[in-house]
Amino acid sequence: MIKAYAKTDIGKIREKNQDYYYISNPLDEVQIYMLADGMGGYNGGEIASKLAIQSAKSYIENNFKVIEKDKDSILQLIASSMEYANMVVYEKSQEDKELEGMGTTLEICLIYNNRAFIGHIGDSRIYRIRKEFMRKITQDHSYVQKLVKDGTITQEEAVHHPQKNMLIKALRL
Repeated sequence: MIKAYAKTDIGKIREKNQDYYYISNPLDEVQIYMLADGMGGYNGGEIASKLAIQSAKSYIENNFKVIEKDKDSILQLIASSMEYANMVVYEKSQEDKELEGMGTTLEICLIYNNRAFIGHIGDSRIYRIRKEFMRKITQDHSYVQKLVKDGTITQEEAVHHPQKNMLIKALRL
Protein backbone atom coordinates (compact mmCIF):
# COMPACT_ATOMS: atom_id res chain seq x y z
CA MET A 1 0.00 0.00 0.00
CA ILE A 2 1.18 3.49 -0.84
CA LYS A 3 1.69 5.94 1.99
CA ALA A 4 0.88 9.47 0.91
CA TYR A 5 1.40 12.69 2.79
CA ALA A 6 0.89 16.28 1.77
CA LYS A 7 1.85 19.56 3.35
CA THR A 8 1.73 23.02 1.88
CA ASP A 9 3.65 26.11 2.86
CA ILE A 10 2.80 29.72 2.16
CA GLY A 11 6.48 30.56 1.62
CA LYS A 12 8.26 33.75 2.61
CA ILE A 13 6.73 36.19 0.13
CA ARG A 14 3.01 35.47 -0.34
CA GLU A 15 0.14 36.63 1.82
CA LYS A 16 -2.07 33.70 0.77
CA ASN A 17 -1.27 30.03 0.35
CA GLN A 18 -1.89 29.28 -3.32
CA ASP A 19 -1.32 25.51 -3.07
CA TYR A 20 -4.07 22.90 -3.25
CA TYR A 21 -3.86 19.12 -3.23
CA TYR A 22 -5.99 16.00 -3.24
CA ILE A 23 -5.22 12.46 -2.07
CA SER A 24 -7.83 9.79 -2.72
CA ASN A 25 -8.73 6.94 -0.41
CA PRO A 26 -6.01 4.27 -0.69
CA LEU A 27 -8.71 1.58 -0.80
CA ASP A 28 -10.35 2.99 -3.95
CA GLU A 29 -10.00 1.00 -7.20
CA VAL A 30 -8.13 3.91 -8.74
CA GLN A 31 -5.92 6.11 -6.58
CA ILE A 32 -5.51 9.76 -7.49
CA TYR A 33 -2.88 12.15 -6.18
CA MET A 34 -2.96 15.78 -7.32
CA LEU A 35 -1.07 18.97 -6.60
CA ALA A 36 -1.66 22.48 -7.93
CA ASP A 37 0.38 25.57 -7.16
CA GLY A 38 -1.33 28.85 -8.03
CA MET A 39 0.79 31.28 -9.95
CA GLY A 40 2.03 33.80 -7.41
CA GLY A 41 2.32 36.89 -9.58
CA TYR A 42 -1.24 36.61 -10.80
CA ASN A 43 -4.66 37.34 -9.35
CA GLY A 44 -6.54 34.39 -7.94
CA GLY A 45 -3.75 31.80 -7.84
CA GLU A 46 -5.39 30.13 -4.85
CA ILE A 47 -8.71 30.01 -6.73
CA ALA A 48 -7.09 28.63 -9.88
CA SER A 49 -5.32 25.83 -7.98
CA LYS A 50 -8.48 24.76 -6.13
CA LEU A 51 -10.60 24.89 -9.29
CA ALA A 52 -8.02 22.90 -11.26
CA ILE A 53 -7.88 20.12 -8.68
CA GLN A 54 -11.64 19.94 -8.19
CA SER A 55 -12.45 19.92 -11.89
CA ALA A 56 -9.72 17.41 -12.88
CA LYS A 57 -10.74 15.11 -10.01
CA SER A 58 -14.39 15.29 -10.99
CA TYR A 59 -13.56 14.63 -14.65
CA ILE A 60 -11.48 11.55 -13.82
CA GLU A 61 -14.01 10.14 -11.38
CA ASN A 62 -16.91 10.68 -13.81
CA ASN A 63 -15.13 9.12 -16.79
CA PHE A 64 -12.83 6.41 -15.43
CA LYS A 65 -15.56 3.77 -15.26
CA VAL A 66 -16.44 4.15 -18.98
CA ILE A 67 -12.95 4.07 -20.53
CA GLU A 68 -10.86 1.08 -21.55
CA LYS A 69 -8.35 0.41 -18.83
CA ASP A 70 -5.31 0.31 -21.12
CA LYS A 71 -2.31 2.65 -20.95
CA ASP A 72 -3.34 4.92 -23.84
CA SER A 73 -6.92 5.35 -22.57
CA ILE A 74 -5.79 6.19 -19.04
CA LEU A 75 -3.19 8.68 -20.30
CA GLN A 76 -5.83 10.26 -22.56
CA LEU A 77 -8.20 10.49 -19.58
CA ILE A 78 -5.55 12.36 -17.60
CA ALA A 79 -4.80 14.69 -20.53
CA SER A 80 -8.52 15.36 -21.03
CA SER A 81 -8.97 16.07 -17.32
CA MET A 82 -6.18 18.66 -17.54
CA GLU A 83 -7.76 20.25 -20.61
CA TYR A 84 -11.09 20.35 -18.76
CA ALA A 85 -9.42 21.93 -15.72
CA ASN A 86 -7.82 24.53 -18.00
CA MET A 87 -11.22 25.35 -19.50
CA VAL A 88 -12.80 25.72 -16.04
CA VAL A 89 -9.98 28.02 -14.83
CA TYR A 90 -10.17 30.07 -18.03
CA GLU A 91 -13.97 30.45 -17.84
CA LYS A 92 -13.77 31.53 -14.20
CA SER A 93 -11.13 34.12 -15.10
CA GLN A 94 -13.48 35.52 -17.75
CA GLU A 95 -16.40 35.84 -15.31
CA ASP A 96 -14.55 38.03 -12.82
CA LYS A 97 -12.26 40.89 -13.92
CA GLU A 98 -10.23 40.58 -10.69
CA LEU A 99 -9.34 36.98 -11.60
CA GLU A 100 -8.17 37.79 -15.11
CA GLY A 101 -4.86 36.08 -15.85
CA MET A 102 -5.02 33.65 -12.92
CA GLY A 103 -3.13 30.41 -13.41
CA THR A 104 -1.75 27.30 -11.76
CA THR A 105 0.53 24.34 -12.20
CA LEU A 106 -1.10 20.90 -12.11
CA GLU A 107 0.37 17.49 -11.29
CA ILE A 108 -1.70 14.32 -11.49
CA CYS A 109 -0.60 10.81 -10.55
CA LEU A 110 -3.23 8.15 -11.13
CA ILE A 111 -2.48 4.63 -9.93
CA TYR A 112 -4.39 1.68 -11.34
CA ASN A 113 -3.39 -2.00 -11.17
CA ASN A 114 -0.07 -1.06 -9.54
CA ARG A 115 0.89 1.19 -12.47
CA ALA A 116 1.39 4.93 -12.19
CA PHE A 117 0.16 7.32 -14.90
CA ILE A 118 1.34 10.93 -14.81
CA GLY A 119 -0.01 14.27 -16.02
CA HIS A 120 2.19 17.34 -15.58
CA ILE A 121 2.12 21.01 -16.46
CA GLY A 122 4.19 23.80 -14.93
CA ASP A 123 7.15 23.71 -12.57
CA SER A 124 5.80 21.62 -9.72
CA ARG A 125 7.43 18.21 -9.76
CA ILE A 126 6.73 14.53 -9.42
CA TYR A 127 9.40 12.28 -7.94
CA ARG A 128 9.59 8.51 -7.64
CA ILE A 129 11.04 7.23 -4.39
CA ARG A 130 12.19 3.61 -4.17
CA LYS A 131 14.06 2.50 -1.10
CA GLU A 132 16.60 5.29 -0.52
CA PHE A 133 16.65 6.54 -4.11
CA MET A 134 14.67 9.54 -5.31
CA ARG A 135 14.37 10.38 -9.01
CA LYS A 136 12.62 13.36 -10.59
CA ILE A 137 10.36 12.08 -13.36
CA THR A 138 8.93 15.33 -14.68
CA GLN A 139 10.71 18.21 -16.35
CA ASP A 140 9.86 21.80 -15.43
CA HIS A 141 7.93 23.78 -18.03
CA SER A 142 9.93 26.91 -17.31
CA TYR A 143 11.95 29.38 -19.32
CA VAL A 144 15.11 28.62 -17.35
CA GLN A 145 14.71 24.85 -17.81
CA LYS A 146 14.49 25.49 -21.56
CA LEU A 147 17.75 27.49 -21.37
CA VAL A 148 19.42 24.59 -19.54
CA LYS A 149 18.09 22.05 -22.05
CA ASP A 150 19.30 24.21 -24.95
CA GLY A 151 22.76 24.50 -23.35
CA THR A 152 22.52 28.29 -23.00
CA ILE A 153 23.09 28.17 -19.21
CA THR A 154 24.25 25.51 -16.75
CA GLN A 155 22.14 23.84 -14.06
CA GLU A 156 24.14 25.81 -11.47
CA GLU A 157 23.37 29.11 -13.22
CA ALA A 158 19.67 28.17 -13.35
CA VAL A 159 19.44 28.08 -9.54
CA HIS A 160 19.97 31.86 -9.27
CA HIS A 161 18.62 32.97 -12.63
CA PRO A 162 16.40 36.09 -12.30
CA GLN A 163 13.65 34.43 -14.39
CA LYS A 164 13.74 31.02 -12.70
CA ASN A 165 10.01 31.15 -11.90
CA MET A 166 8.82 32.15 -15.38
CA LEU A 167 6.61 29.36 -16.75
CA ILE A 168 6.20 28.53 -20.42
CA LYS A 169 3.25 26.18 -19.73
CA ALA A 170 0.51 26.48 -17.10
CA LEU A 171 -3.25 26.22 -16.76
CA ARG A 172 -4.56 29.67 -17.65
CA LEU A 173 -5.46 32.01 -20.50
